[in-house]
Amino acid sequence: MTSAPIDGIKRSNVCGDGYRIEGALLKSYPYAKSESYLPYEDCYMTFKSRRQDNQIRIRILSLDLNDIHGGVNCLDSLRFYKSAYVNRLDKLNTVECGQLTEKERFTVISPTGIVTAHFSTDGGNVSGNGFRVVLTAFRSPNKTHPCDENNEEFLCSNQECISNILLCDGVPHCLDESDESPHRSCTSSNAESSNSGNIESNNRTRTSKRQHWRGILIAAFLLIILTKTGPKTTTATTTTQVILENNKSTGKRLDDDYSLL
Repeated sequence: MTSAPIDGIKRSNVCGDGYRIEGALLKSYPYAKSESYLPYEDCYMTFKSRRQDNQIRIRILSLDLNDIHGGVNCLDSLRFYKSAYVNRLDKLNTVECGQLTEKERFTVISPTGIVTAHFSTDGGNVSGNGFRVVLTAFRSPNKTHPCDENNEEFLCSNQECISNILLCDGVPHCLDESDESPHRSCTSSNAESSNSGNIESNNRTRTSKRQHWRGILIAAFLLIILTKTGPKTTTATTTTQVILENNKSTGKRLDDDYSLL
């Protein structure tokens, strides 16, 4: 379980799992070599807001599922439900296939704070680039329960409360995108991070060069000593080289299956 933004619906053991979230970015197939998706997908994932009084907004950034029979029946589709159960009563009224862009600003709200996404494709030719969808847990503040910065909440300019861990993550969670606005120094923070990475890289390069020359000097010194002392008879010994695997946690971590935003 994690409240970090997560990325992806993909064919793997994560399908069928449930996650408590503050926000998420869903993609049709984030690890495909091309910007598309694969046939024979049948993936369910359920998301629940971490805070009990929150709803979840579904915002479609892009939708490109064009395998439609007779212009009516979606052979490749993305459906959303407002519970952990996939039934007609809980199905949300969303666009299931066809084409949408961010300009349409298509959104729908799950009032229960629960969203189940069902992505399915048939065995025909893949037609389209899939989808990118943002999920955001939010609530409307009031006089008795305003946005609480001490409780790690951020007040959007459109008067909605979201988690402050969603700020400057490169994904618009506020409807007015105030969580990604330039005056929050999102751009400068990214630049500082890039600069610090360059500095660290340069330091590693200089350290590597010093170690290289140090190794050459040590090798030359040993060669001089061996030349002066001459050959000696030694008893051959064998050693066993043991390569230890990285100590990974046996519990499944979200980072292992997803690229974080």
